[in-house]
Amino acid sequence: MAKRKLYWLCGIGALLLTFGITALGAAVKHEPSFYRQSRIPASSERKVLGHNFMSKFGQMLADRKQETWDCDVTEKEMNSFFAEIFDQMGETEGLRKLGISSPSVILLDDMHVRLAFRYGSGFFSTVISYDLKIWLVPKEPNVIAVEFLRARAGALPISNRSILQQLSDFAQKQNFQVNLYRHEGHSVAVIDLRNEPQNAASILTMLKIEPHRLSIRGKTLPSGLSPLDASRDFNKLASP
Repeated sequence: MAKRKLYWLCGIGALLLTFGITALGAAVKHEPSFYRQSRIPASSERKVLGHNFMSKFGQMLADRKQETWDCDVTEKEMNSFFAEIFDQMGETEGLRKLGISSPSVILLDDMHVRLAFRYGSGFFSTVISYDLKIWLVPKEPNVIAVEFLRARAGALPISNRSILQQLSDFAQKQNFQVNLYRHEGHSVAVIDLRNEPQNAASILTMLKIEPHRLSIRGKTLPSGLSPLDASRDFNKLASP
């Protein structure tokens, strides 16, 4: 009788353990609906939108020799860029080595973004998602703060400490200084863009996140402006 009871308890325990592991695996493997919906199917429109993002962002970088510069992009343009062009860029090799691929972004509202990507490969991959709050640090030119409000693997809440450190190391290899802090129980990454020489005279003045839309504004200090030719300089001085 005692042995039968022991076998029964072991069987129940094994069943519960199997159920728990299965449920945990299903939660981790779960692909969030927002990730599926943000992924744009391959089409000629996706190619156009991806190149629109490249064109707008590239034009903003070129315009940094002017007094003011800006860039307005949509969520669809960003995700089309990720799907069509991002994986072909050499800079993404470091992310692939970390097991990160197929990024996607959802622009929520003022300062809030949801970033998701596939982590790992094949059967053992999952979708990691972060709810982020992003803002320009006051009185610190070209310094951006990113607060990690929530992290999930599939549907399962996770700690972001390990992968956050990996992403921080990757950013530092791109010559961005990153400092990690804790604020009200959340991890905060403070990203300093001033290490890049070309950023020294270019100042971010606005980073605005609206539903499905991102707007960037900036100005260039006099030391970074393109020199005027003689005729333009004369006309500027002669104008009232």
